[in-house]
Amino acid sequence: SRAFPEQDVYTTPVYFSSDWLNEYWDAVAVDDYRFVYMGPKGSWTPFHADVFRSYSWSANVCGRKRWLLYPAGQEEFLKDCHGNLPFDVTAPELRDERIYPRYGRSQPPLEIIQESGEVVFVPSGWHHQVHNLEDTVSINHNWVNGCNVALMWSFLQDELAAVQREIGRWKDPADDRHLQCQLIMKSCTGIDYKEFYHFLQVVAENRISILEKGLDEESSARNRSRAAISALGMLHAVFDLKRTGKVLSSLSANEDFRRLELASLSPSPEALLHRLEAAVDTALL
Repeated sequence: SRAFPEQDVYTTPVYFSSDWLNEYWDAVAVDDYRFVYMGPKGSWTPFHADVFRSYSWSANVCGRKRWLLYPAGQEEFLKDCHGNLPFDVTAPELRDERIYPRYGRSQPPLEIIQESGEVVFVPSGWHHQVHNLEDTVSINHNWVNGCNVALMWSFLQDELAAVQREIGRWKDPADDRHLQCQLIMKSCTGIDYKEFYHFLQVVAENRISILEKGLDEESSARNRSRAAISALGMLHAVFDLKRTGKVLSSLSANEDFRRLELASLSPSPEALLHRLEAAVDTALL
């Protein structure tokens, strides 16, 4: 859809249309988290959870897939004695207690056979492994919205803490250590704290604009993301702003975020939060 925007190749199902992740990456015009996967019979993806602990949906255009899904938290029982997750959860060595001491405490995976024309929704943090039972083509999106943005923020805090622990083992303390940690985190996860702020800013400003100005037909034709937001309704925009505000407040108070050079942020986190709260208050009058 990015390469041929004039062609409506497919429409995102309404259940997945509140999609902050692709709304943001469309706004910065760098990339997106929409994919077409094509794999022959017998190909498969190793055990993983999706980027930023986002939701994902996967629609089979043709072919069949076998999904093995573990609810969030179950992956802790699948780690080896060094804390590493397995590449293949069907491998027989997982039953070796010397290598995987807690495997016996894990629940069996949820197994799904996905047929052609069916869509699978993967909740945040659910690790999974997918096998193509036939030659298969599927459309997939990763997405975040007001229901799981707090999980994305928790994930980023955990990722930064892991980088800080690792750097603490190998590098002498330095004045720019906090910047190096942000750089490494972004190289590993695809985002750092400043970009996360810009992510929240784009989401908030789009919804504030809808509440303050509405959306006419001309702007709807120009801006697909704002049109989608408007279609969800005013109360949904208010809900999104409230969820954004909670995470923005937590980010603004975060010690690692406050150590960054925040003078370059426009508007400031405090100003954005104030405008966000004012827009919600006005909409609910």
